[in-house]
Amino acid sequence: MVSLAEICFESSHLFSWFHHLFFIITLIIYNENMQRSQLPQRKFGTTGEMVSIIGFGGLILSGMPQKEADLLVDEAFGAGVNFFDVAPTYGDAELKLGPAIKSIRSKILLSCKTTCRDKQGAWKQLHESLKRIKTDYFDFYVLHGLVDPEKDAGRACGEDGTLAAALEAQKAGLVRYIGFSAHTSEAMRVAFNAYNFDLMMFPINAFCYYTSNYGEEALEVAKRHGACIVALKALAKQRWPQVANRTEYPNCWYEPTTEQKLALIALSWAYDRGIDTLIPPADIRLFRLALGIASQAAASAPTYEEIEILKKTARTVNPIFST
Repeated sequence: MVSLAEICFESSHLFSWFHHLFFIITLIIYNENMQRSQLPQRKFGTTGEMVSIIGFGGLILSGMPQKEADLLVDEAFGAGVNFFDVAPTYGDAELKLGPAIKSIRSKILLSCKTTCRDKQGAWKQLHESLKRIKTDYFDFYVLHGLVDPEKDAGRACGEDGTLAAALEAQKAGLVRYIGFSAHTSEAMRVAFNAYNFDLMMFPINAFCYYTSNYGEEALEVAKRHGACIVALKALAKQRWPQVANRTEYPNCWYEPTTEQKLALIALSWAYDRGIDTLIPPADIRLFRLALGIASQAAASAPTYEEIEILKKTARTVNPIFST
């Protein structure tokens, strides 16, 4: 006669087997879906590289447990994301990204930034970032956050500035391409006048554009230089109203666009401006939103009716940037 203990033992093993089988089937279906919905790629400036139309902003990993960081990076890479961007100012994001990309490092384009404006500081920070991420090189090294044309761009691109460190690192094989991120046209002009940068990161946002043509000049100049164009803040809606509850999106200093229809139009508009890729807000929900609609958004230009929706919205919001 079979005892109750034996029945329970067999049942638990059977349950464990079914649970394992269910996990395997789910994983297969997930991978098949990812294969069917791989993100399109675009030529990345004149570098000869191909880049996914959605990039991965490393700030999203800050404060996240390593297991969750690994899973999110796997999810992004599985969906076709091949551009990963991080910075030492993003909390512990570098430490989280390093282990997460270890097995795919040779298959991705890795970008790292520096806010240092002098050669010595940038050189030191570059090596610290390489050590934290546990990589031998960066595909892109970016002069980060150029706002003031003199204090930021002028210093960074001047003698013994950040650019000098990046060029030295490039000669040493630590950096493949050199870029910058800017928030003003004035800083952007100073940067491109100083050097023919390989990459430009700049806010390309429909509501800013329809308010003051913000971003138009930056796109024109970057295209003229053949630079890779990485759009920032494409899903920003406006500056947070004073009465807004910001706790839902702690990594966003602006109110993001969360409605799927408006987000789709905003991304469609950004892709139609000739950008190569864009980095969504540092929020898992918004990253997945962008990941889910990017292919549709990039497939065709926005219609007249959709443009009117953007213009109407622009008249009702407080844009995050203006010319």
